[in-house]
Amino acid sequence: MSSTRTIAIVGAGLVGTPIARALLNAPTKPKVIILTRPESSGKALPDDISSIATIPVDYSDVAAVTKVFKDHSVDVVVSTLPTAGFEAQYSLANAAQASGTIKLFVPSEWGIPTEGAKANGEDNFFAKKDEFVEHLKSIKLPFTRFYTGFFFGGLRWIAGIEENGKVNTYGKGESKFSATSESDIGGYTAHVLTALPLDSPHLVNKSLRLEGDRVNFQDLARIYGKPLAYVPDGEKLPGSTDGEIFFRTYLQVEAEAGRASSGWNRKAGKDDGTAGSTNGLWEGHVWDKVQA
Repeated sequence: MSSTRTIAIVGAGLVGTPIARALLNAPTKPKVIILTRPESSGKALPDDISSIATIPVDYSDVAAVTKVFKDHSVDVVVSTLPTAGFEAQYSLANAAQASGTIKLFVPSEWGIPTEGAKANGEDNFFAKKDEFVEHLKSIKLPFTRFYTGFFFGGLRWIAGIEENGKVNTYGKGESKFSATSESDIGGYTAHVLTALPLDSPHLVNKSLRLEGDRVNFQDLARIYGKPLAYVPDGEKLPGSTDGEIFFRTYLQVEAEAGRASSGWNRKAGKDDGTAGSTNGLWEGHVWDKVQA
């Protein structure tokens, strides 16, 4: 394995930052660059990753992005784009394919499993993510999906704790879901992208199903020491804006139905028990557990 593997992270936000941090500490010392939108180029990176070169580029400009990939001999692209900027991934993928250097493309998943959403006829952002992978297949660009369940840092928000001091649950709060800490997501991603060959059968066109912890909303009430508030079907979860209420409710509906497990199989409509099945690729790691 070459020690000069180059990994380009698109975006340095909630997911990109811990991945960048872990890559800097990877034993193989890969070269890391961060692509940012030109309008975001003035934002400083956290001090501990400030040594990473940031390259402002218009994600929709295929020729410009292709040049960046070629100039830096990029091997892996890791997209951490949020839902609002998701469409830009098509240009990034086309640039990756055109560059001739990219061996693996990591689409922006980082959450609930999306595989099969398009075939199921869903009309949501899960289907949009699934449809994008069909594009990667069509241009024969190898990919790896990372399914993580909910982020630890988002659990209090999903439960609406800051709204009324309670763990609000849309349903009985009994369905278990996957949750993984941001640091574990970053560490795991960095490990498999640097320790494994990029043509490894563990990576190429595979879905990696992480799970740091497996909890439900009743567990969260116990862990956080907060009362549990049941929100009846048809009523709204607490929130400051309509958008916040909608998204929080949407995620809780997914959790109540069991679909927030990283082992959820959308095609079969059930949890097939694969949550955390690829944790072992990070051999010997002790995974974080949800704490107050």
